[in-house]
Amino acid sequence: MKIRTILTLIAFGGLAQTAMSQTVLTLQECRDKALENNQQSKISREKLSAAEYDKKAAFANYLPKVSAMGAYVHNSENISLINDDQSAALTNLGTNMATSIGNRLPGLIQDPALANIIQNSPAVQQMIQKLQTGEIATALNEIGANLADEFELDIANVYVGAVTIEEPLYVGGKIRAYNKVTAYAKELAEAQLSGEDQKVMVSVDEAYWQIVSIANKLKLTEKYVELLRKLNEDVEKMRGEGLATQSDQFSVKVKLNDAEMKLLKARNGLALSKMLLCQLCGMDLHADIMLADEANENLTVPADTVIYTQEEIDENRYELKSLRLASEMYNQKVSIVRADYLPTVALMGSYTLTNPSAQNGFQNKFGDMLSVGVVARIPIFHFGEGMNKVNKAKAEARIAQYQLDEARNKITLQVTQYEQRIKEADSRLELASGNMANAEENLRMANIGFKEGYLASTSVLEAQTAWLQAHSEEIDAKIDKIMALVYLRQATGQLK
Repeated sequence: MKIRTILTLIAFGGLAQTAMSQTVLTLQECRDKALENNQQSKISREKLSAAEYDKKAAFANYLPKVSAMGAYVHNSENISLINDDQSAALTNLGTNMATSIGNRLPGLIQDPALANIIQNSPAVQQMIQKLQTGEIATALNEIGANLADEFELDIANVYVGAVTIEEPLYVGGKIRAYNKVTAYAKELAEAQLSGEDQKVMVSVDEAYWQIVSIANKLKLTEKYVELLRKLNEDVEKMRGEGLATQSDQFSVKVKLNDAEMKLLKARNGLALSKMLLCQLCGMDLHADIMLADEANENLTVPADTVIYTQEEIDENRYELKSLRLASEMYNQKVSIVRADYLPTVALMGSYTLTNPSAQNGFQNKFGDMLSVGVVARIPIFHFGEGMNKVNKAKAEARIAQYQLDEARNKITLQVTQYEQRIKEADSRLELASGNMANAEENLRMANIGFKEGYLASTSVLEAQTAWLQAHSEEIDAKIDKIMALVYLRQATGQLK
């Protein structure tokens, strides 16, 4: 009674749910929702975007690089081009000269010829007078002080601005190799995204067909329960007429209780499986969904075959494509490492603005200058560092190639195994279909024999159990064939 009460409540709840709006999803819609909401797929898409940006950044290395620089510096001391003694000599130039001439003038005046010139030349007398009064010394001191000031550079406040441009002419092939690496990295990100998408689709297909399988088995169990209930009623009537024993009735009731318990488990299993699919699709776990294939009375198995070549597997299988791209990237890494030890040549240009100006005696005004040149760097000797790094890069490239060869062999074996699985699924489906037809006929004959009284209820129970088993095996065989095709498409890189 308790079991029947529970089943009644579940059935009532199911009717109430059905009355509400229900979302019907096809397999492709489930895939699309899962691909849109899967976190790993989102991560792979961001990695693809990052690889695209890397590729664009690598191409920029072909183009000139322009940069600007500005600076302001305050200095507490100025720069002098002469020392303190020389500065003092220039500042006292007139005084020193006047002293020297004054010391020599008495001797010059004693010379008769010079004395006659001085007496007869007012200009010379005037000059001697100015020299004695200090007027010439003062003028010369001022001139010397000005000269000393000119030898002291005013750099208390320095302003510098520059715009530089650099264009690589030859860098050992590094830029070209790096561009190839980033292009391969982008393809690698695309391959990894495809791989993540395929994993998501396989997970969705497994959850989807598991729900379809449970739903079909649930219908079988419901029919089985109905058959047992009908048999229980018939046995009760026959017992009242003395045509069946109490043992017969107990046997039927035990089977009925067991079937009702299986029905309860099947409904719970269906609900949990739908929650799993909702989680994969990024939907509310308690969303009311119905699958398009869930209501099919007769599950249809695709009759198509998977056609492929080894070249298509190498091209489409994301693991092989990833390893192949990794191998190419390591080959380019050899070129990048080698380029570090080859000569490099670059064209340089700059426009410089300074204050003080360096073009006209360090005047406190802005002055500019344009410069153009070529810079070359030639490595000479690094104690074998470059050779060892290149050999290491070559070893890594060989490792990547070995990994590619190993993966190719494993995938070939995997494809062969899935082909064999499809053959086994075909054989199993053929046998299950034959068994189901026999079980249908056996159940029909058992029901006739029981009604006519020459077969016991146990024979009918056995026939009903065999009927349920045969139908369940046919459903399993169909789902196994469908998933075998999915796995083979994934193994050959054709799952889309």
